[in-house]
Amino acid sequence: MTHKQPNRELEAMAADLAEACEGLSPLESALLIAQGMREVYGGEWTIEAHGDDTFSILRKT
Repeated sequence: MTHKQPNRELEAMAADLAEACEGLSPLESALLIAQGMREVYGGEWTIEAHGDDTFSILRKT
């Protein structure tokens, strides 16, 4: 099994995003993460709310 080398730039961005989400509501965090996904991967993203105050961020196809 091959292991992919970690992408340091993406890891740094993820750490920054986690720090930026501290203290935000789950919805505010989901919005911020979706914005980051658009910046990194482009395209359109949608946020799906769940009844337990969690959210999924999905790429629109």
